[in-house]
Amino acid sequence: MLELITSNSRQTSLRRKLEELLKLMLLVWARESQVVALLTKGKSGADKTVVVKSDSGEFGFRIHGSKPVVVAAIEPETPAESSGLEVGDIIISVNGVQVLDKHHTEVVKIAHDGCEKLELEVARTLGVLMNEQQEPPVQIIYSGYLWRQSGQAKGAPDTRKWVQRWFVLRSDNCLYYYKTEEDSQPVGAMIMAKHTVETCPPKIGKPYAFKVDSGEGIPIYVAADNEDLANLWMNVLKKAAGQENSWLDKSARNLYKMPNTITRPDCFGYLMKLGSKWCGWSKRYCVLKDACLYFFQDAGSKSALGMVCLHGYKVASMPTGTSGKKNSFEIIPPESKLRHYYFYTESEMEKKRWISALEYSIDRWIKSG
Repeated sequence: MLELITSNSRQTSLRRKLEELLKLMLLVWARESQVVALLTKGKSGADKTVVVKSDSGEFGFRIHGSKPVVVAAIEPETPAESSGLEVGDIIISVNGVQVLDKHHTEVVKIAHDGCEKLELEVARTLGVLMNEQQEPPVQIIYSGYLWRQSGQAKGAPDTRKWVQRWFVLRSDNCLYYYKTEEDSQPVGAMIMAKHTVETCPPKIGKPYAFKVDSGEGIPIYVAADNEDLANLWMNVLKKAAGQENSWLDKSARNLYKMPNTITRPDCFGYLMKLGSKWCGWSKRYCVLKDACLYFFQDAGSKSALGMVCLHGYKVASMPTGTSGKKNSFEIIPPESKLRHYYFYTESEMEKKRWISALEYSIDRWIKSG
């Protein structure tokens, strides 16, 4: 077993080194293509210029990574699809601004400043830069349908409604649940570290039921279709709950850092944030990284005021009449009992930048498999 673990570790390390080398080679190739184009006053065969126009400001594509950024997805029937842009394209410049050395959030801002037209100079790849490295690779430990009790705060225990959900436990010790096996967007998520898993008494109204509880929030009650399946789920969840969560530990350490020392953030900048219980708006410097949003007093703060883990959350724009503020948006929790977060920005483009970055950061961490 030790030899197998060592072998897998070596393979992972070798793969990472090869991917980093390939990324460097592609960056050099893209730069070489720029030089050739300048010297020959034309375009090399590897590059192309794509013009994407949109009256609504929505272009229909997403970018991934930093230095360089790569086109990660193109929505069907959008300006991006009809422009000739392709998944895997390395973006060299946006509206004449060179972006090979720029961070993801900087490129998004430059693109939004272009309003209704984007002129992109791109270099083609085979899409090898698409998947950002995660260490260790996130895999599914166990998955299957369970019954989940809804409305814990209402009614007698034996009258509460039970609904079937598809549960997925991943190797990062996060438990996600979906409406069906085919869905990609979870309706809820739990980081299993420090949770307890115990059998429920018969009065809960469902056989083979057990409780998953953090000791702080509202627990969830789930039930299997038979005793063997219930025991299997309880064992894997107990094991996950007893292990340290490296992602959570790393995220928590960012609370004690200055905002400019959090490496490779997905987005950063000032936002107006609504306080709890609708007690007024406050200006906060925010840093988004790996589906975690950190709140600082200002850009020079020595530590964060707090953070929120956005596993299972969704992001939506808000009409001015609802929030009372222009350029507002909300971060919606997977469960109505959890807290909503409300923000607004100084401009429409800044709002789009944050919404795009939040969706990207959350999607990258919630999708199982």
